[in-house]
Amino acid sequence: MNKIAVLGLGQSLDLFYPGEFDYTIGVNDIWGRVKTNAVVCLDSKSRFTPGRAKIIENCRPEIFYSQIINWDTHPGFKLIKLSKTYPEQSCNLNGPEINKSLCSPFVACGIAYQLHAATEIHVFGVDFLNHQNLKTMALIRIKTHFKNLSRALLNKGCELIIYGDGILVNN
Repeated sequence: MNKIAVLGLGQSLDLFYPGEFDYTIGVNDIWGRVKTNAVVCLDSKSRFTPGRAKIIENCRPEIFYSQIINWDTHPGFKLIKLSKTYPEQSCNLNGPEINKSLCSPFVACGIAYQLHAATEIHVFGVDFLNHQNLKTMALIRIKTHFKNLSRALLNKGCELIIYGDGILVNN
């Protein structure tokens, strides 16, 4: 079994207990709260406030995933290729590309399965209850993407379990 936790910074991160997981993947400036095995950062440095950018620049996970080449000086940098389209209808977990959505925790889930052979993915801190950058239509799309990902993972024998109240996609 490969039980992986994907961590965002929403309020359900408080439900995370690190000793329960084989591997952890956090997003962006997660190292300000939790030291994860891997970090996924899909935005350029300029998109973050100076404080958040400093946390990202100073984190030292085993692997630092991004599709943006300007993070290539980061220790452990690994360039990923994202799909060209969004998973509005379904997710393809067989290709070399990682499915994308409008949020980095979604990509982190794809990385957990496709690059780390997850058999269970537990998502904490991805609540979208007070995310300042996401509008209603984006949230509806993200929830659809997570539902499609959950179905695709279940078909591969991997369960996606999401904690918190913002994205309720569990079967």
